[in-house]
Amino acid sequence: MLLALAGGVAAQQVKELTDKPGGHAHEVVGRYAGSVLLNYGQQEYEEIEAPLGPVRMDARTRQLLMDKSLKAGGKLFHYLYRAPGQHSSLQVYRNYEQALKAKGFTILYGCDQPQLCQQQRLPYYASKWTDASSTFAGGNRSTSYMDDNGNYPPRYLVASRETPQGSLYVTLTTRDDSYGGLGGRYYLQVLEAQKMRTDAVQILDAKAISSELQQTGKVAFYGIEFDTDSASIRTGSLPQLQQMVSVLKAQGQLKVFIVGHTDNTGAYEHNRALSQRRAQSVADALGAQGIDKARLQAVGVANVAPVASNDSDDGRARNRRVEMVAQ
Repeated sequence: MLLALAGGVAAQQVKELTDKPGGHAHEVVGRYAGSVLLNYGQQEYEEIEAPLGPVRMDARTRQLLMDKSLKAGGKLFHYLYRAPGQHSSLQVYRNYEQALKAKGFTILYGCDQPQLCQQQRLPYYASKWTDASSTFAGGNRSTSYMDDNGNYPPRYLVASRETPQGSLYVTLTTRDDSYGGLGGRYYLQVLEAQKMRTDAVQILDAKAISSELQQTGKVAFYGIEFDTDSASIRTGSLPQLQQMVSVLKAQGQLKVFIVGHTDNTGAYEHNRALSQRRAQSVADALGAQGIDKARLQAVGVANVAPVASNDSDDGRARNRRVEMVAQ
């Protein structure tokens, strides 16, 4: 069995590549011996829906649907590795499969036949996450993105284990996209399940919003949340939106900019477009509550106006915000 834990990895076996600075293997799951950590990232809380069977496409909406899936939330870790030369994706898959079982994990779903996995649209999962700007520290999509175009059909598995601290979930996508004598890449995702904190964000009431606008001309909102790498507003954002509506209705002549901000994770152009879409989603949500859209102008500024350093999770969280700015 070639799977090794952090600290026992012969990463030097892969020529010309070294681990991305600051990265290390997950302490429970580990890595395939000799692999190099190309990219990594983590989120203090995120939600996943991993396929536990074939993924199908709705003929009318073109949306991908899953009849069976794993839905969970918690602290999420992302790892993108390249295996050592001459080591196949099957070797990586089998070693993880055996090592996880030895560690007390249950395999919830596994597909070890690449063509079958491709037919079941299982590459979708790794493609979705490796393309998201929030997945990896510093972004780096050009080397991290695992497409699902069928050129490199994957192998895929999902496993779980119960611990005293809660459930632990692992998804693995391996494929044979080797080059230059180096092995293929594999994407490993580990979720430490936990309940999301609901007291971390203070909802600003109408009085506080009005006061801040009067004093500084702008208000930052952290109670408006979006799906990962998406402009879809989460339902938990409704209380904050309602307070914004109250202010705009009370001050009928007030015109505002709705400004979307991101952290520095990912490429600037991607973040600029994402922040613009998110700002527009908020403006649309306010308009749907009866606010004249002529009073609302959406602006996306990506990460050009940080309020904290992007070198820490806390700093990046402060920089991800929506602001209402008086025109």
